[in-house]
Amino acid sequence: MSDVFGEAVHEEPPVPARSPQQEIEDLILANEGRLGDVHRLSQEGLSPEEIAQRLDVATVGFVYTYRTYAAAALTGRVPGGTHLRRGTISALNSLVKRGRDELSPGAMQLLQANRAAVERAARDEEISPAEAAADVEEKKQAMLTLAELRGVSGIYAFSYGWYLESPVDPARGTTLIKVGRADDVALRIQQHTSGARAHMPEPLALLRVYAQEPGSLTETERLFHDLLEAAGHGNPRRRGLNRSEVGREWFLTSEDYLDTVARALKLRTLYLGWSEFGGD
Repeated sequence: MSDVFGEAVHEEPPVPARSPQQEIEDLILANEGRLGDVHRLSQEGLSPEEIAQRLDVATVGFVYTYRTYAAAALTGRVPGGTHLRRGTISALNSLVKRGRDELSPGAMQLLQANRAAVERAARDEEISPAEAAADVEEKKQAMLTLAELRGVSGIYAFSYGWYLESPVDPARGTTLIKVGRADDVALRIQQHTSGARAHMPEPLALLRVYAQEPGSLTETERLFHDLLEAAGHGNPRRRGLNRSEVGREWFLTSEDYLDTVARALKLRTLYLGWSEFGGD
């Protein structure tokens, strides 16, 4: 092509359109939480052990979990195991919310279709032998997690499936999560499980455990709570300022923001996941 003076004008080649799947992958890569961390580092070729070390997490199981979330978002692959499917649905709900302003109609349609595939599997009352085996393995892993946390002191966070799958504030992607301290995290989780068994319709889901020495626990918990409150993540269902009030350790927050606070306080992550404990 020439301009008005007959000189050649260089034209940039057209940028190829991104496929719907590529758009979803870009959304995952832009995620500032653990989902994005794991996907970016996986693309760099790091092993699960190397990813855990880079992110200062004591165990590697979370890497496989977040890789499962990404695979479901990109391909609609349905994970085995009831608890993993529930966690996947929660992760895809967050991606759908974030993608509303970023994805093309075609990419959003694909992401929603992939989420629907996982939701259908979660609603299916007939459990295949493979799914039953996956459920048994999940329970075994939950018990191993509890054993590993025996005698460990730190800050823990848990919630319940209905809060995680259906966030209280979907616009912000936040839901009710309890954040507390314990000299023995495993014992405290068992106490919560036993106390809730009679009046909670489902088991609690342990989300995070951050390491801290017993002598610093009270101050660390106070700082953790203060940072959550300062960010506007306080529990809107609390009434008054009575420190002994029920619900004072519950916050309207997210797992990603818990990790942000933990990094600010220089706490190492001992556990990251979604293990459910029903007191069986």
